[in-house]
Amino acid sequence: MATTIALISYRKLSLLFQKANFSPPPGINIEIVDALFDDALNIARSMEENNEADVFISAGSNCYLLSKHLEAPLVEVRVTGFDFLLALEQAMQVSNNVAVITYHQTLAYLDKVLNTFAVKVQQATFDDFDELGAVIEGLQRKGVTAIIGGSLVCEQAKEKGLASFFIYSEDGLLRALESAVKIAQTKRKEIAKAEELQTIMNFAYEGIVATDARGTITFFNPIAQKITGIAPADALGKPADTVLEGSRLNYVINSQQSQINQIQSLGDVKILTNRVPIVVQGEVVGAVATFKDVGMIQEAEEKIREKLYVKGFVAKNTFNDIIGHSRIMKEVKSEALRFARSESTILILGESGAGKELFVQAIHNASRRAKRPFVAINCAALPPSLLESELFGYVEGAFTGAKKGGKRGLFELAHSGTIFLDEIGEMPISIQSRLLRVLEEHEVLRIGGERILPVDIRVIAATNKDLWELLKNGQFREDLYYRLSVLEIRLPPLWQRKEDIPLLVRRFLKEFRPELPPAVIARIANNPLFAEFRWPGNVRELRNVVERLGVLYDGGESFGSLLEKLLGHKAARQDHRRERENLIELLEEASGNRSAVAKKIGISRTTLWRKLRQLNIE
Repeated sequence: MATTIALISYRKLSLLFQKANFSPPPGINIEIVDALFDDALNIARSMEENNEADVFISAGSNCYLLSKHLEAPLVEVRVTGFDFLLALEQAMQVSNNVAVITYHQTLAYLDKVLNTFAVKVQQATFDDFDELGAVIEGLQRKGVTAIIGGSLVCEQAKEKGLASFFIYSEDGLLRALESAVKIAQTKRKEIAKAEELQTIMNFAYEGIVATDARGTITFFNPIAQKITGIAPADALGKPADTVLEGSRLNYVINSQQSQINQIQSLGDVKILTNRVPIVVQGEVVGAVATFKDVGMIQEAEEKIREKLYVKGFVAKNTFNDIIGHSRIMKEVKSEALRFARSESTILILGESGAGKELFVQAIHNASRRAKRPFVAINCAALPPSLLESELFGYVEGAFTGAKKGGKRGLFELAHSGTIFLDEIGEMPISIQSRLLRVLEEHEVLRIGGERILPVDIRVIAATNKDLWELLKNGQFREDLYYRLSVLEIRLPPLWQRKEDIPLLVRRFLKEFRPELPPAVIARIANNPLFAEFRWPGNVRELRNVVERLGVLYDGGESFGSLLEKLLGHKAARQDHRRERENLIELLEEASGNRSAVAKKIGISRTTLWRKLRQLNIE
């Protein structure tokens, strides 16, 4: 939008502007208005009220009147000593008795130098149109034959037969125009910033109320109206403490103390508010309060949780995905389903590959938190420092390499949902104490932070280690153990539920070789070799073997011999590993005495040395 500068002038000044041929910068228009006295004032007022002019320029009587009534910036075309001398030099060509006539007041500096001129120079003033004629006639009677003044003065002098000379110069007008352009450009920037700020505050998520130094409301945005139910017209210009009971903005102004994250009631509405003084150059000039409807905060938080759910913090498996019809598995599933309906912490114990995370996901999806975030972390997969920052988050600058703005921890991301701490037995003692506080107080403190964050989470932990043994060895906190094991589930190893193995094999074969006929899949699944194998890796190991079988089986070679080969290799490796572990244990017991170990197991020292080399034991 263009900025307009209005030149409120009269004839000679307008002609001087046209002669100057001034070119304003892009986006700025110059509008000339030829008028005097009340007419000039009325036109200028109308332009100001209708936002048709941003800056005004005027001179003489017009400028004097406009300065008393306009709010918009007004630039005066001033008379300089240089302007007067130019006009006097011209007047001296025709007269030795010259008068300078100005509006309302004389040229202040001129009286001091009148005696230095070679001609007689007098000063006179007028206050209205009717008076001007009488002033000129009086000077004429005193022998004045040349008049210096503005447009109206020159016009009236000429009508009375006197020589007249315009007192304003092109240089003075250009200076005024340049000043007006700078003011207009500055004003346009200020208006743009004000409109931008107004838009920001009007569309801010928070209610915003501002006051002046007396506590009178000067700003009341639409969200404040929505939260309080008070129209801006009923709030602006009135004391804040009267409009908003308990606003305490007067207290903030008088005490110069901010109040952050304060809970207060506005009728039936609970709000979270911040109140701060507005300080300009060390002086309190007002106060501002920002506030949110607690209900709106909860609604926004709900949307965030939904986005996190969509982004992948979701449990995919349910109890229907847990395969097993054995009695022991039915009992475990029934127990887990009952636990899912509670809010207590759960500890799941079981060998590696037994399906601990599968049960955790199923419990989450059967709980009231099913549509909330599900966050899982393996405590053994990260070094202690990284594990702590991942769990609890950190503030900006907490340590070298910390992200700008800080980072939310997994406890925060799991808010209102479930967090799964896998391999909890590997968690360092230093972090265990912080975890205990989360479990007991439901609060999180970010690394390097000072603000306690409340969290609503359910913790499910799992381990394949004996936590009681770790506790006795000082590697696990006793109080944390009891806090985690409020509800405890022990998953049976695969060898204790052999009747479930054919069901598992059938499911995995359908996944890896869906093109196989159902009869073939059934024969493979019912092969007794599957049930005879001990499966130290449990369901995970079984799945790997079935996947390998699915890749290698081409229908030609008997699947029975292929399975014998696969399981035979695994059995050999198991025996190899078991023998290696036994020898290492015997050597530790004998403090490395090979002769004692060889004698104990009934072989020669040379044979023992050969076994140690084969098993890669130093």
